[in-house]
Amino acid sequence: MGFQKRDFRACDHAALTAMLNRFMPEQFAISQSIFEKHTVGSPLFDWGSSIAITDDSNEPVAFVAVKKSAGRLYKGPDIDCAHITALAFSEANAGVDAMAQVKTILRNRGASKLVFGQDNFHIFPGCPQEAKNLDLFLMVEGFEKGSECHDLQRDLTDFHYTVPDGIIGEFRPLKEADRESMLVFFDENFPSRWRYDVLQCISNEGISQCVFGLLVDGKVQGFALLQDEHTRVPIGGGVWNQSLGSHWGSLGPIGIASSLRGRGLGGALLGTALNELKQRGVKECIIDWTTLVDFYAKFGFVPTRTYASMSLSLEKL
Repeated sequence: MGFQKRDFRACDHAALTAMLNRFMPEQFAISQSIFEKHTVGSPLFDWGSSIAITDDSNEPVAFVAVKKSAGRLYKGPDIDCAHITALAFSEANAGVDAMAQVKTILRNRGASKLVFGQDNFHIFPGCPQEAKNLDLFLMVEGFEKGSECHDLQRDLTDFHYTVPDGIIGEFRPLKEADRESMLVFFDENFPSRWRYDVLQCISNEGISQCVFGLLVDGKVQGFALLQDEHTRVPIGGGVWNQSLGSHWGSLGPIGIASSLRGRGLGGALLGTALNELKQRGVKECIIDWTTLVDFYAKFGFVPTRTYASMSLSLEKL
């Protein structure tokens, strides 16, 4: 059997999605729409270093989808770092060949590091520890493990939160009239990825649909990004909506102004945002890419997925 490298743009994306879903455990299944929007539909998708390989019958047997550093969109990330958005193979030799080509292309360009996941509008925040075949493949390919993070979930059917006495603030979905105050809040507290992600979501979904806020004296001082089954372009934990079920919801990122931390406002924002999701009909709710397991456990969330950061130094090859 012979293998041929194909232009990623000309490949059958339905077949690539199906191969990825076979390669990963069931809880990591995604739709073709999400696959396309988070790979070829991204402004950071790297056509030149993304590799797809097919067999003699033109069926895909391996692929590695690569994105450029988000430093091209906002300040913060390493401009010389590339990200693997997703990879899969049905033939191990083809997977090894695809990865070798990716490494060579990126190294010749001067990239210093290759990271699995963690890209802007990511699918994976790291290598899922439940995906033993992927974990082993990356280890053999020279990737080194780093810190762990988790996705957390709970059923909101019986959830109810009451704001404690003494907590001062207004908790509600933001409106268009709050936009300028929200932008000031982000510029002062979360000027990089969170600001970019929230503005992209607002563009796709509308501000009231996706941003729940904390207002103090009429000014935005906290936010929580919300998603549900009506979200048109799911991101973060929302990419796992097939596993979550039809009445799914997602919360996060979430944050408050640095000057107000330590006063219980973060918990109140979380609790009221979850109330909002429940009112929208959400049952299974996910909070993705977090290390704050004990904090969210107070609200009934438990870990359902565990990821390890994995990176490869291209300079050492």
